[in-house]
Formats: sequence, C-alpha cells, structure tokens
Amino acid sequence: MHLDAEFQGLAVPEAAFYAQLGLQLELLTLADLSEWVDEVLLGEGTPDKFFLKLYRYLRTGKAQVAPYLARACQGESFSVRPVLGWLQQRLATGAWPLGRVIRAVYRLRTLVESDREVGWIYGLAADYERAAEGPAEGLREIYHETEAFLACYQEYTFSNRHQWLYLDAILPQRWASLRH
Repeated sequence: MHLDAEFQGLAVPEAAFYAQLGLQLELLTLADLSEWVDEVLLGEGTPDKFFLKLYRYLRTGKAQVAPYLARACQGESFSVRPVLGWLQQRLATGAWPLGRVIRAVYRLRTLVESDREVGWIYGLAADYERAAEGPAEGLREIYHETEAFLACYQEYTFSNRHQWLYLDAILPQRWASLRH
C-alpha cells in the first residue's frame, strides 16, 4: 500500500489512527510505515515533528512505534469504514485467505459505527467457525457473504472522502440487500 498517496491530506492524529489500526490488523508493516515516513521527509516543505519522531522509532526502537502512534491519535477515533475497504481489497485480490479476513473484521467489531455492522461481524465470525469444520461448500457461502458485506465499503477511500456522508446514507440499503 502506498501510504504517502493514501494518507495525503490527513491530519496527523487521523493518519496515526489509521497507521496504528493497520499495524494492529497486519494490513500494514513497519516497512510500509518506513516508506511512508521517508516519502514525507523527502517531500517539499517542513514535515511535522510527528514524522521525525516516527522516523527515529522506526530506525531505533521498533517496539515503540505502536505506542507512539497511539499517543499521536490523541485519544481520537475515526471511522473504520476505510479499513473495511482495505480488507475488501485483500479478499478480492486473494492477498489474504478468508480466515485471516474474518479475524481482522472481527477485531473491528468494537470500532464500527452501527449495531447492524456489529451484527454482521458477529454473524460472519460465527458462520465461519461453523463452516470451517464442515464441507467446503459452507466456506464458499461464507466467502461470498463476507465478500458482499465488505463490498459495501470498497468506495470508502480517503481520496473520495467528500462522498462519505452519501455512502453512509446508502449503507443501510446496501446491508438490506445482503443475504445474512
């Protein structure tokens, strides 16, 4: 993932939130963060001191990166819908197997914005657990349900943030069309 382009225009607390969440879910690696920080530091203008400290931690104290990102979020929380979009990409491209995607989605259950999303997440996780012990057809069905659920979030990108309110408004319609 090219984070310099992905996070362009985000305030530091928001970029730190998504970077931290990406690390926690293993969507991002320390190498991804390092490339992002290098791009920012080599870019024009004076970089925020956040990037200088992050650079230092990435080079000398990797164990301090996640706590530093957590502090940089300043206790703020942001929509995880773009992260669900990242997970949709991982599933659609085959970069991640279904089980890994389900586990990552499940870890987001306390951060999603609606009870409907929570219900879907619990339902998918429970269905996956049951299907994992049975015939392959069951897993295919869960794959398609997961794919359909995550497809609701594929348009949540930072570059089209101006459309998020519209996407939020149509999400209930998208969920209603799902089979779960």
